[in-house]
Amino acid sequence: MTKIDHSLENIAFHLGKFEISIYSIISVVVIWLITRAIIWIIKKSIFHNKKLNKYDLSNSYALYQIIRYILWVIAVGLMLESIGIRVTALIVGSAALLVGVGMGLQQTFNDIVSGIIILIEGSTRVGDILEVDDDVITIQQIGIRTSKGLNRDDIVVIIPNSQITTNKVINWSHQSMKTRFRIDVGVAD
Repeated sequence: MTKIDHSLENIAFHLGKFEISIYSIISVVVIWLITRAIIWIIKKSIFHNKKLNKYDLSNSYALYQIIRYILWVIAVGLMLESIGIRVTALIVGSAALLVGVGMGLQQTFNDIVSGIIILIEGSTRVGDILEVDDDVITIQQIGIRTSKGLNRDDIVVIIPNSQITTNKVINWSHQSMKTRFRIDVGVAD
């Protein structure tokens, strides 16, 4: 058994002063596999009822997306720790760099926060019909940064989530069955 432990601790790669052992590589792969398995189990348990109505399906999808993102953040942190990169030291050491990156990626962070708000709040769900910038779109997927929808011409439209949360958006799915449209008709002279 000690022979196996010794061979797993042998160094597999040298990256400058940094060393990665076979044991670390196996740990990363195991963490990745466990995370994928947990996410698969959670997805199966959330969507196990095939007779979910539209409202329940949208809420289940939002819950699944949030859990998935949290699990992957934790998994990446554990993977970095297992290969010897101290995540806390990495965050503290790169604080000034992160401020600069944060200023440059301000709109991206705005989209990510907006995506979390959309998933938690539930004002926009998968299957809802939205009018965004005079384009009517059926939402197919709500991601962490962007949402994907299909317009009337069967064209996939990618919408930044901040556009849904900050602009005027009409959600045609949140109303009664009565709908009134205005159609401008021109008359030739």
